Amino acid sequence: MQKRKCLLSVAMIVKDEEHNIRRALDSIKDVADEIVVVDTGSTDKTPQIVREYTDKLYFHPWKNDFSEARNNSLKYPTCEWVLIFDADEEASEDFRKNIRSFLESLPPDVNTVYLPTLSYLDWDFKRSEVASTPRIFRNGTVYYKNIVHNQAIYKPKVVNANFLIYHYGYIWTRKLKKQKYERTGNLIRKHLQSCKNDQERLYYLVQLYKTEKTGGTLYQASEVGWQALQLLKKLTSVPAIGLEFLYLFSVDLLNAGLYDLAEQLSKTAIQAVPEYPDPYLSLIHVSFKKKDWQTLLKHYDDFKKAVEHASINIEKFGWTIMSFKDVPTADLLAMIAAIEVEDYDKFNEIALERFEKDEDVREDLVQYLLNKASAKDAEKALPGLKKLLEFARRKNLQLNAQAFYEKVVEKRLPVKLEEILLKQITPFSYYLIKRLETNADLLLDFLSSGQHEKLVRENGVGGLLFVYTHLRDDEKKPFLEKFLEDEDSLIKGVAKALYADHLLKESKFLEAIRAYRDSIQLVPELSQFIKPIVEDLKTRLDPTIEGVYEELYRFYAKQKEFMIDFKKYAGNDVSKLYLISDSDVALYVSAVHTDKAEKSVELLSKIKDPSKFPMYHYRMAKFYNKFDKEKAFVHHIKAVETNEKLADLVLGRFSYTGLYPNATLNWFDRSDTIVWVGNISEKFPTLGVIHPIRAWKRAKNGLLYAIPFPIDESIKAYKDLEKEFGIESFAKVKESQLRQALVETNWDNVEKTESLESFEHLFEDLGVETSNDSKRRIVLEGIETQLDLSKLVGDSKEALIFYHFPNLSDENDLVWFYPAFRVLRSSAQMRKELSKLGFHLVKEFFFDRGLRCVWVKREGSDP
Repeated sequence: MQKRKCLLSVAMIVKDEEHNIRRALDSIKDVADEIVVVDTGSTDKTPQIVREYTDKLYFHPWKNDFSEARNNSLKYPTCEWVLIFDADEEASEDFRKNIRSFLESLPPDVNTVYLPTLSYLDWDFKRSEVASTPRIFRNGTVYYKNIVHNQAIYKPKVVNANFLIYHYGYIWTRKLKKQKYERTGNLIRKHLQSCKNDQERLYYLVQLYKTEKTGGTLYQASEVGWQALQLLKKLTSVPAIGLEFLYLFSVDLLNAGLYDLAEQLSKTAIQAVPEYPDPYLSLIHVSFKKKDWQTLLKHYDDFKKAVEHASINIEKFGWTIMSFKDVPTADLLAMIAAIEVEDYDKFNEIALERFEKDEDVREDLVQYLLNKASAKDAEKALPGLKKLLEFARRKNLQLNAQAFYEKVVEKRLPVKLEEILLKQITPFSYYLIKRLETNADLLLDFLSSGQHEKLVRENGVGGLLFVYTHLRDDEKKPFLEKFLEDEDSLIKGVAKALYADHLLKESKFLEAIRAYRDSIQLVPELSQFIKPIVEDLKTRLDPTIEGVYEELYRFYAKQKEFMIDFKKYAGNDVSKLYLISDSDVALYVSAVHTDKAEKSVELLSKIKDPSKFPMYHYRMAKFYNKFDKEKAFVHHIKAVETNEKLADLVLGRFSYTGLYPNATLNWFDRSDTIVWVGNISEKFPTLGVIHPIRAWKRAKNGLLYAIPFPIDESIKAYKDLEKEFGIESFAKVKESQLRQALVETNWDNVEKTESLESFEHLFEDLGVETSNDSKRRIVLEGIETQLDLSKLVGDSKEALIFYHFPNLSDENDLVWFYPAFRVLRSSAQMRKELSKLGFHLVKEFFFDRGLRCVWVKREGSDP
């Protein structure tokens, strides 16, 4: 038998590990060519157990220096590769099955292999943590330094292998775990007491910082970290351990959101040793957090140069370089930055190189990158994205590529399915892929999953009309036949009417007439659509006579905007239905459910027959309102003209008549800016006398005025109807609001007016006399309709004036909607106009629902 190549040695240092070591050695005995164990002073049965597995047992006195012991164990291995292994660990089955073939496949420039270590934290193995560390080294390329936290000083090139090592050292009793932490910490603290200089003290402070991070509390680690930082600032130069600390502490600061300080520490390290890669990596992360994409790309280029330099000059670095293993993450962050600044050449360059390799990458960042690139110009990023998806298939990443598939379908990007198809895809992605393959209309299939009858049962006549509309012509009649004897008379009646349409086209006139009449008996309201058809058939038997479908569809569409609950069936993909169907319905539903107004307008503009959607222009208006109020106004007008029901969205009683007297004043200017536009019947009934559509424009003098501008008689008619219908006026001032203003004025008299009659008890309570001779006036209403304020304040010497003004940033402020308003004045506008009348402001009051009040006095007056 051919002797097995000496591929893998295992190097261990142990002491009193009889409770652990058999499990460790059992897990590694069949995969390692030799096992080297250095015992540093066991007093239990550890040496006897070791001899059952290997004859390479060496004894070495413990010198309170882990690195010294670890380096001693590295003298004895003879194989090509050395695995650093501890007695409280266990090699996983995946490791045992694959590690040898993995090592044999590595090219000669690879020297270090990182392995993930899964540390269990409790006896039930329910809590764990994972960290990837350098564990396997080409023989002779590694040594360790530091007394306690021994660190591997190794050579690149570095690769990662996803073969777990299980670690049980953290599931001792809390007491034992604490003892281990305290033993290490006490050893360092003892050294700190005898440090001869600041350089040595810094070294052990950093070691204590690392110890606290792994076994202590966060605040203890932070406390030691700040001490180390202050000491480092005192030194004239940064020692090797200080460089390592600057990087590690900058990462802590970065995670705490202290980006500027993290950046400062990283730049300090770079200033000391410009060729040190790690701080550039920290700066990349800082830039990512700050979304400073151009700076990130600069740091990335510097990082890559530093990594390349360090890789071929590793012997010049007397400390651990931790960023070799993070090159894939840096690549991903740089690709994200390139996408953000739309540097697609840079993105593709990095992607084509990164995703050609088999190194593991952070799956969450790959997903983030895929989403970002898909949201931008996916066509320009296509080479890199195809490489990304090829990598994802190869590595079996669980990515969601739906956003990319959506862009491929929407933009008709030139791809082959095998280039972009992942093993696992979302349900909607399946239909996107199918759309690419067949270009078929898939709306009905997606929403019903092939269960057309179920869709009808759940949505009634709406479901019936929706399914019928989207079936192929040869499928329509057989589909209707399923419902001709349905238990639901409404579904049965509508199905018979539609079925009669088919009989009519087939020139089966008597059968058609019979089916039409049956449908009327089942659903009497259908007679308005069917009787004209039957009358026509009495005069001429013509198969080209238009059937009931079109009128029936429009009738039911007016009753309900959506035939079915699209959100229920499509979920979050409801705004993307246009990608799997070119139908008007898919365009309309997608437009209504997307949160991008420009996209909504784009989709609605593609609809071939807007007349089938009674809310079409209303929706157009709402979307245009976000970015083009002039067009929004036009569509709002068109909406009520084509669907009269939209004139009274609150009560549903008053249809659009167009008979709304309005005025055009000579100072109106077509170029005045629209600041708000909408259908005011969304919030208030217009009672048939005020135009339901309103735009508020800003005049050159700052006044806001309504277009259309209702005449005085319309305003009066509206106020009268409010009283007749028992509707409390939105503009009415409440007693509490008037009381607050009066208490502030300390008035003892006020002019008697009709509008104050309902507040007589309030004046009596406050001791305010009302008389016709008083020169103090209270204006409770009219500011929002009157252009000339002098007609409201008269010859008063002092006045309280109540008025309304909306929150200009709130599209839903009720002041915009109230039908009886036609002019609106801001606080500045009120002061300006009143000043021209000789008044100066004493005080302003602000109440809820846009109500305000000014207390003013005429200059030089004494009421």
